[in-house]
Amino acid sequence: MTRSFLLNDSVCKTFTSKCKRILHPGPIFGMGIVIYLTLIGLWIHFSTLVDVWKSFTYISLFFYCSLSIFIFRSYALSAWYGPGFVELGWKPKDPKDQTSLQYCRICDGYKAPRSHHCKACGRCVLKMDHHCPWINTCVGSTLCTYRIYYVFTRFFSIFRDVHDHRMIFSFYEIILVVIGLGVGFGVVIAVGGLAYCQIRGILRNRTVIEDWIMTKAHHRREYDLDLKEMVFPYDLGWRTNLRQVEQLQQKAHKTKSSVLLIIKRSYSGSIMPVTFGCRTLFCPPCSGEGRVAVSTGDVVLVSRSNKYWYYGQVMPPPQNNDVQFPKVPIKGWFPRLCVSTTNDSSGEDKRKQN
Repeated sequence: MTRSFLLNDSVCKTFTSKCKRILHPGPIFGMGIVIYLTLIGLWIHFSTLVDVWKSFTYISLFFYCSLSIFIFRSYALSAWYGPGFVELGWKPKDPKDQTSLQYCRICDGYKAPRSHHCKACGRCVLKMDHHCPWINTCVGSTLCTYRIYYVFTRFFSIFRDVHDHRMIFSFYEIILVVIGLGVGFGVVIAVGGLAYCQIRGILRNRTVIEDWIMTKAHHRREYDLDLKEMVFPYDLGWRTNLRQVEQLQQKAHKTKSSVLLIIKRSYSGSIMPVTFGCRTLFCPPCSGEGRVAVSTGDVVLVSRSNKYWYYGQVMPPPQNNDVQFPKVPIKGWFPRLCVSTTNDSSGEDKRKQN
């Protein structure tokens, strides 16, 4: 159970701010699909009642209405409540524990175990799985229950609507039913895949981000045989004595493997970089991070790349031979054609120290 002293239940603390989070294209579109499929199912049920008048149909209608209300409630609560944000400026009670925790400069506090900073929410999220645009917030510790309820009830409800009802439809009714079937099967595929991922994560007590951390850890050990095998500490079937400092080691390894590049060509951060050629324009990075504007002479610490793009952090100019890291790091993707490598190895070592 999440301890209350760690938790801010939501960034949206007022009724107005919570309404603003729900009145977002993602939640509106998602709840619109739920309402549309529910109305199509109700219409089919009522048409069956008029023609058949069977007692089983009344029972089926009752369960269908109850299930639809439960689905809409679970979806709305997922968007209404926050995922569980780490309190701003949080520090562990024991100062010795600070050496095993990451420090978040944006939230001005330490990251609690299993928490990660979400760029979209602007806060550190407890047991963060991923940021979901359909509810306009992250899936974290407090939203897991509502998320599972919605996934399973929506999955069951779609198959319940496919029951064979022999009726004669008009042309416009056929159009509505065909659209409903198409949307319904699309939801089955999407929610079915989500249900598999959620069940897999629950059985292993591991989030998507923690899967990524473990993948990076195993990849490191393929090249460094001196490192001990990393064991996931939150799986009850595995050893639990692994320290949280492992994530800090991976952060250091990521920084060590990053490369400093000097910007030779400016980029405005546009999503349509026409001046950089067709390949750069039509082969954008498939990632949730945004673009970053860079100017000639900027130094960027690049940690990832694809064939035509780099991802990195814009480094501020050093002051008194020390690198000053900004509170809010400027990160994003920019075209490869903007850069050339730097040969200043001494400056590179200084800039990599955090």
